[in-house]
Amino acid sequence: MPDITRTREETSRALLDTGERRLALVLEHSQRLMTERDPATLLRHVAAAARDITQARIAGVGLMSDDGQRFQDLVSVGLDEALTEELKRQLVAEPDHPARRVVENREVVSGTNPGGDPVALCLPASHPPIHSFLFVPIASPARVYGWLALIEKIDAPAFSEVDTLLATTFAAQAGVVYENARLMVQLQTQAEELRAQKEQTDFAMTAARIGVSYRDLGSSWVVVSTSLARLLGLPNDPGGMSQDEIYERTHADDRARVRAAVEKAIRERSDFNLAFRMVLPEGLVRWFQFDGRVALDDQGEPARVVGVLADITDRRSLEMQFRQAQKMEAVGQLAGGVAHDFNNLLTTIIGYARFALDRATDGEQRHDIEEIVKASGRAAALTKQLLSFSRRHVMETVSIDLNHLIVDMVTMLRRMIGEDIELTTALAGALSGVRADRSQLEQVLMNLVVNARDATKGGGAIQIETGTVTFEEEPAVPQGLKPGPYVTLTVSDNGCGMSDETKARLFEPFFTTKPRGQGTGLGLATVYGIVMQTGGGIAVESEPGHGAVFTVYLPVDSAPAHVPERVVEPQRASGSATVLLVEDEQAVRELVRIILERAGHSVVEAANAEEGETLFEAMHEVDLLVSDVVLPGRSGFELFHRLHAKQPSLRVLFMSGYTDYAMFDETIVEPDLAFLEKPFSAEGLVTKIREVLSQ
Repeated sequence: MPDITRTREETSRALLDTGERRLALVLEHSQRLMTERDPATLLRHVAAAARDITQARIAGVGLMSDDGQRFQDLVSVGLDEALTEELKRQLVAEPDHPARRVVENREVVSGTNPGGDPVALCLPASHPPIHSFLFVPIASPARVYGWLALIEKIDAPAFSEVDTLLATTFAAQAGVVYENARLMVQLQTQAEELRAQKEQTDFAMTAARIGVSYRDLGSSWVVVSTSLARLLGLPNDPGGMSQDEIYERTHADDRARVRAAVEKAIRERSDFNLAFRMVLPEGLVRWFQFDGRVALDDQGEPARVVGVLADITDRRSLEMQFRQAQKMEAVGQLAGGVAHDFNNLLTTIIGYARFALDRATDGEQRHDIEEIVKASGRAAALTKQLLSFSRRHVMETVSIDLNHLIVDMVTMLRRMIGEDIELTTALAGALSGVRADRSQLEQVLMNLVVNARDATKGGGAIQIETGTVTFEEEPAVPQGLKPGPYVTLTVSDNGCGMSDETKARLFEPFFTTKPRGQGTGLGLATVYGIVMQTGGGIAVESEPGHGAVFTVYLPVDSAPAHVPERVVEPQRASGSATVLLVEDEQAVRELVRIILERAGHSVVEAANAEEGETLFEAMHEVDLLVSDVVLPGRSGFELFHRLHAKQPSLRVLFMSGYTDYAMFDETIVEPDLAFLEKPFSAEGLVTKIREVLSQ
């Protein structure tokens, strides 16, 4: 007879062993869940572990949307991929699936399906037969995330109460771990977004040369942004620096002013802004704009100082250059206007002095008159320099090979600077031509070499170089120049150099560092005016004790000079021409009339363009119009165009010591027409008229 007691003990022991093993599985898988941080991997682990713990043939985890209203995803273990995808579609389309009760009511749904037909459980017909099922919620105390589905208990018709207890316990723990994993992912995503935003902000602030700082008033430590640390030359991510260290880095001349502005803002609980200099570790001095605010605490008391610092060194430099350009333009306009009026006076003085010299017979009288003429000539040269500076000098432009011009002048330049100074040249090959007035370009080179000579007193070296450069885009183009190709003329020396203060005033007329009486201060001003008038630019590099480098940029001549042909009738080479003279300055007009009449010409004079046109209408024929450029009302250009339209054979000679083409309509300005620069001599006027009439 069998031992019933022993059989029961063995059965109990077997059940106990099985229960302990399953509990061990729960603990093992729970520990693994705690280490998992990826939500998707965690759910697959939940499905596999639950199947193992409950001895189910198939396990799956279904997820709901964040609002809990829609099915979102399914992870399965024991089903092939195609069937899993079909089941996902079925779950989306079937609102009465048993899992719906699990999610909505947080209840466990279990049971059997004796026929095994999956359709009875709202599943696809292709699903394997289902005889038993168990659905438990996956949830945290805060919300339900989905369900755990266990299908087809192995070697049993249904899932037991122990299966339900283990599955429910494991699913609850999975819900908490899943929630933590989601939160971790969200935190990581937010951290990445914050880091990306910080990097973008740091990049933008660094590119804009802006930084941020703040200091709690109870502390002397100033926290600075990464961008500000870079601006101040600090190590990467220093965190901050002490207030005393910031004041130490502030320029000595600005330190007291900055400290006073901050302390005043704290006392008055106000905003503040000021510009000051800071000395970087490498010794560079940079300008900063400091816009600050005093933040208040809940009691309305000052709590911290917050500030934005912007490096404005480049902006201040541009502003200074702009102000300097405005000043130079204003001085140029003044100089040009004075020189214009002075030239009219000199024309009259020189002309009548020549008349007096021609009539004088006494030697002493002739000597006195000759001195008047010489002095007037020196005054004329001075006004010519002023007009060059103001860019209103009459220019006769041609295409020039800069290398040939230098070669032609180098012997004369060596004699001029003396044997104790070495002069060398470095001329670039295949140099493009430049369009300029040759005499003025010679003046530029000579003035630059003379300036270098004066800087190398007692021996030294001067080098003249030529080259080409092309500026492609606006940011790389030196101030005042346009993008395009340029020929460069560089004059360098190893002389005494100059300070920043001297460089700032270098091209101002009458500014000189020479002792009184040893220089007019117009040499470099003349260079500046000529170069600007050609459409070029000039740059200077110099430091005290390290010489100087002057680089002149001249636009490349894109096309050869073109002189428009005019069909004219043969005219008399000299004498007996009919001349219409238009000049608003009476003394100059009378002088020119006397000179022309003495040369045998018939002269009709007018004081302005309107009177000149009226007289022209009354005259039978006019051989030559002699006119000032700047006239009351219409200009000399406009007058000539109106008269030329009525008489195409009319020739013209413009008199001027001042030509500002910008003030005239560019459609009527023809620089190729004949000009005579004031002041002029009687011989010069007669000769120029002879040339015009013989064309």
